[in-house]
Amino acid sequence: MKKLLFFTACALSFTGQGQSLWHFSSALSSPWAGTARYMATGGALSSLGNDPSAILDNPATAATYRASEISLTGLLGLDQSTFITQAQLPAFHWGSVIQMTDESVLAISLDSRTSRFQPFNWSKDTYNPSVSQVDAWLAQAGNLSPTDCFQQGLYGPYAAYQAYVLEYDGLTLYPLLTGTPDVQSLYLERDQKMSQTQGSIAVRTENISMGAGVEYLNLRSSEKLSILEYPYAQDGYLLNIYSRQQDSLRSGGFRIRLGMLAKLGESTRISAFWTGSTLLSSNWYYRYRIYDNPANPANVGVDDFELYQDESFRTVQPSTAGLGIAQVIQSQGFVSAEYRYTGAPVNPIYAPIEFLPIGQEIGSELKGSHDLRVGTEWRQDAQSFRAGYRLSTKASRFKEHSGYHQLSTGWGLRGNEWFFDLALVGQFRSGQIIHPLSGETLLLPSSSISLVATYSLRLI
Repeated sequence: MKKLLFFTACALSFTGQGQSLWHFSSALSSPWAGTARYMATGGALSSLGNDPSAILDNPATAATYRASEISLTGLLGLDQSTFITQAQLPAFHWGSVIQMTDESVLAISLDSRTSRFQPFNWSKDTYNPSVSQVDAWLAQAGNLSPTDCFQQGLYGPYAAYQAYVLEYDGLTLYPLLTGTPDVQSLYLERDQKMSQTQGSIAVRTENISMGAGVEYLNLRSSEKLSILEYPYAQDGYLLNIYSRQQDSLRSGGFRIRLGMLAKLGESTRISAFWTGSTLLSSNWYYRYRIYDNPANPANVGVDDFELYQDESFRTVQPSTAGLGIAQVIQSQGFVSAEYRYTGAPVNPIYAPIEFLPIGQEIGSELKGSHDLRVGTEWRQDAQSFRAGYRLSTKASRFKEHSGYHQLSTGWGLRGNEWFFDLALVGQFRSGQIIHPLSGETLLLPSSSISLVATYSLRLI
């Protein structure tokens, strides 16, 4: 995938061409939302627990609670334009603890969290461009007929032919709209959402905790690309062309989590956790539309045309494994670190069989994702002060699918039967895209700031 048009280079199937690598590379990055304490410490809590979002990483931490508890988290997000992009309740927790013996505890927990990456819409205007959409369509088509374009997944030339932007004389396609426009506007939208709901059970003895969880994972991602060009010349008229591509995937399925948490001496904690691979039920939605601008004269220029496809797949969500370590400091705070790795599937499309070659094309462009987290907390009387850092590497070899850096700080207040926590989180991504018409490399940075609040209440 060397163009922003998102088409996988496979001539065997029309439907597979629209599959975006974005859907699969973004799914390999683990969610970054959670409770305020979790976010403030960079998510490095798998060796410590006492946090709902840590249970979704390592179910053994469900047994670190000493009493039943319920908590609710709210999040307010701002992007680099200072626009509000998120206002949601990303995390919920209910847990119960049963004392079995003096040194053993049985815990059950129900947890959920939702993470969303929705960067500010990116756009670029090019004045007097050297290459137009019509030029690009003709270059793609070559000497192919409209039917050949359709069969080989060249949707742009085929849709342009159906919309009377191009004409076919039996030998080759040629343009009805000539010249290059004065202005070319590119507009890109991206959205990714990951939701987890998990039931966990854990047992804690004096020095070790073991836990297991069943999670329902729901993934949603989409890309929308719009190109407006103004004006073209035809029969003395100045005309606009507007095209829009929409490519989205929704997936859902169950997976198993296992975890362990152990004490080494009085101050050191270690953890190990694993999430199994699973097959997700996935629905792909693709649209390619060419519009006539209402400002164009009647019966001149472009007729509206839409090319669409809806397909169902079985896709692979790979396994994740991680290790953590924490050092408790005089029962007043801690320093913790965590590493996890999510593998890349060789073929992310499991079924139907006719899409396996396309899955292999996508799999060859994916790479595993590394996740490093470091966090600290210091308690002073009823207050807690926290800081954290997180690095998640990109999950493909393409620059436009970048990882991110996350810096965070937080504060907490503890009562007899309640807890209130705040976190301020900054997330920074850098990436590049290739202009789909000119081939120019363009920077695609993204940054956001989130304010997260969690209120927890112990249950009698």
